[in-house]
Amino acid sequence: MDKIIVVAGANGNLGKRICIALVEKGAKVKALIRKETNSKTKEELETLGLEVFPIDYSDTQTLTDICKDAHCVVSAFAGLEEVIIKIQKKLLNAAVAAGVRRFIPSDYSLDFTNFSHGENRNLDLRREFHKYLDVQAIAPTSIFNGAFMEMLTDQIPMISFKKKRITYWGEARHEMGFTTMDDTAKFTANAAMDDCTPRYLRISGHN
Repeated sequence: MDKIIVVAGANGNLGKRICIALVEKGAKVKALIRKETNSKTKEELETLGLEVFPIDYSDTQTLTDICKDAHCVVSAFAGLEEVIIKIQKKLLNAAVAAGVRRFIPSDYSLDFTNFSHGENRNLDLRREFHKYLDVQAIAPTSIFNGAFMEMLTDQIPMISFKKKRITYWGEARHEMGFTTMDDTAKFTANAAMDDCTPRYLRISGHN
């Protein structure tokens, strides 16, 4: 029987890639999108072989029912406190209530175990969620891919060729690794399908 993997945030830039990688590995993918997502997006995801569920994350029972029989729930949310902590907690609670064995939170970031509180807002939010995650009856795996390689020249440019400027945070004390979004998606799919991936999976390959 194919493993069932639930992916939240499936219509996002990374979430869609994770879904594709899972289908390529033979998984049955239940893709969660927000209820207000347009029908065209839903249809595009369905053409990839996904079972798509427009969901209201405050509907705990429906969310729990969707998670039943899943091997792993993968969060690919993007956002700040409302999403990374509040909505992701609802997803996690549903996974636990449904008896799901494994959970991959929406980290996909630098290894924040090496950071102190207050150094980076986004990493602080993930660390706060982990305090809740780590006491739940579910096995979590965090993906530490460094930064997305696409950040070098895409939406959040770290290197401005025009201004001849490199952007960094704080005192630039931390090494920064990079991984492409496609490779991150493939590593995440492998972790979701596995039975015993470790608590932290550090995959960044470029320094």
